[in-house]
Amino acid sequence: MRSATFAQSFIRVLCALGLAALAALTLVDRGATRMYAFPWWLLFWFVHLVPAIALLLRTVFDRRPLVLPAGAWCWLPALFAVVELGAALASPFRAQSILAAATPLAALAVYYLCFAWLQTGGDRAARLEVALGWLLAVVLVDSLGLWIFTDILPALRAGRIASWHDLFNFRNLYPLGHYNYTAGLALLALPWLFARARRTHGRARLGWVAGTGLGLLVLFTTGSRGGMLGLAAILLAGITVAWRRAILSPRRTVLIAGAALFLSAGLAWFNPRIRDLLIREASPGPPDESAVERSAMLQAGWQMGADRPWSGFGPGVTPLVYPLYRARLSGGVPTALQLHSLPVQLWADTGAAGLLCALGMAVLVAGALWKNPNVLVPGLALAGYGVFALSDFELDVPVFAFLLAVNTAACAPAAAKGAAPRMRQGLGLTALAVAVLITAFGRSDPTPGLNVEALALGGDPAQAGRAIALLEQSLALNPNQGIAQCNLAWLLVARDPPAAERHFLAAAHLWPDKTGVYFGLGLARLNQNQPDAAVQAFALECANHPAFSVSPWWRVPALAPLREATAARLAQIYAELAPRFPPDHWPGSELKYAAALEAWTFGSLPGREVAFAATTAARRDFFRRNPDPAALLAAPVRHVRYDEPGYPVITRDSDLGVPTDIWEDRENAFAAEGLAFLFPAKGWLPSPSLLEFLDNSGRPEK
Repeated sequence: MRSATFAQSFIRVLCALGLAALAALTLVDRGATRMYAFPWWLLFWFVHLVPAIALLLRTVFDRRPLVLPAGAWCWLPALFAVVELGAALASPFRAQSILAAATPLAALAVYYLCFAWLQTGGDRAARLEVALGWLLAVVLVDSLGLWIFTDILPALRAGRIASWHDLFNFRNLYPLGHYNYTAGLALLALPWLFARARRTHGRARLGWVAGTGLGLLVLFTTGSRGGMLGLAAILLAGITVAWRRAILSPRRTVLIAGAALFLSAGLAWFNPRIRDLLIREASPGPPDESAVERSAMLQAGWQMGADRPWSGFGPGVTPLVYPLYRARLSGGVPTALQLHSLPVQLWADTGAAGLLCALGMAVLVAGALWKNPNVLVPGLALAGYGVFALSDFELDVPVFAFLLAVNTAACAPAAAKGAAPRMRQGLGLTALAVAVLITAFGRSDPTPGLNVEALALGGDPAQAGRAIALLEQSLALNPNQGIAQCNLAWLLVARDPPAAERHFLAAAHLWPDKTGVYFGLGLARLNQNQPDAAVQAFALECANHPAFSVSPWWRVPALAPLREATAARLAQIYAELAPRFPPDHWPGSELKYAAALEAWTFGSLPGREVAFAATTAARRDFFRRNPDPAALLAAPVRHVRYDEPGYPVITRDSDLGVPTDIWEDRENAFAAEGLAFLFPAKGWLPSPSLLEFLDNSGRPEK
């Protein structure tokens, strides 16, 4: 009996320490990225190790009866664990995928542990409600406090907030470091906070009502469209359950549901950012950058899963795989940490099997919410978060994976009898085996460290040879890295122009909207005495980055004679693209404007004519004054090296320095600053359309 008592005490202490570590990672400023930096990653891996050890102790050394979920509630999560681990083992990036699989697998251990705890007697459901209520309330207070003291008050003191619109341009990304993380936490918190308000009385009730209001305020400060949809889902699901239990009549149900939708829509419209996004999407002007990126990610995720429908590419390897699909996408980032949609991410990571497991669990939760009045609170939390998760993926952050596991466990029914000894031991030993497997074979990606070291050396001519060797070593491990291909090309553009051309071409397909990639390609071709091919590349640089048409590079004697030919080729490219896009919808409207702007900068169209094609009010106002491009063309030169501040986050190594490109660009100071609004954003043209012209000086094939 002593061994059982010791096991129970040890489990309690271990879980308390794990919860404290999880709280620290969640409450600390920007914890979702900090957890990949020393010493925070020690807490990160401790949080993952605790569920495996606790499950082993609970199943093998703790002699109390162990109750598992009934039927599909038990075997479906176990099947998902098999699918997740199998996808990691089958991944082309096995070591990195095995490491990333630790978070969902640890969450599944939390699911079984939490369920067993809820079945051990006493009013454990009420205790869970109190614990989660307080924990989530603390997180929301932390979120709002960090937002106010880190962003709002300094901005007020600096005079940067003069209106309601200015205020909510500062979106609340605290504490984890992204607006969607904050919205997800608020959605998971709201049902639990409201439940505490219903079950308490007097001052306590007032406090929990205030906490519920705090949750709504935090959700509002994120400016998340998905968050508002999640809120609508919580309200509608709660109203539907009330109708199901005859608390509301059909007529009142319809009226209250309409009011709930009106409230959610009103909150969304009242938020200046969301309102601006909705207006912008309906206009012929440039779309929201995040909307373009999300659309590209959804497209890439679908293609990734379609290419490996049975196993996916494995969890956690999207940053390594996404560049392979970048050339097919209409816009977005060169690579992505995740695909901003839970079902799309599961499809890309684990194929059909993982997606079906998740859908099966969603059906089980929906059925429990419909039939069982005791699961209303966790069921509503999962319903709201599930709708929100259609537009985001957050299960790589432990707090979200564990909260979903706890809420799901609170919805699950118990099996008729306790687990047999063999099942207990099998479950515990499986947890141990998985932990050993991840520890033994999981490895982080070595290429980011090689790239950052190479870029740090590349600016010194004496270290160029070492930088080239490091980048070649990195590309030998993974050739699908735009940052390595592009910078190696710049190091070789004078030393070995044919090799530089090959690397620039590879970089363009991995990173089609990279500033300078077509310019570098043109230089490599010019160094091989291929002026016509160089003009083609320079025209593509202007198409991708329209501000290049007024770049100081055209003042260089070796390049100035090619400017007229570049303008003619660019005009031809725009003319060939125009029939493909409706002129009154994006990107056709921007294409028409870009062609007019290009003609103005090259001196073949007066400014007043550009105003008729302008897609924004600021552009129209500027060109109605019939400006002359001469002052813009003679603007001061600004020397700049481009960096990638998100690279340490994407590579899950926050200890890395921010990489800075080896080559130094010469920017037009006016075009980069005061007149930047005149130029379409870099990468505005859909990548497939741009890349059609990459190696073809004539009309691309239809």
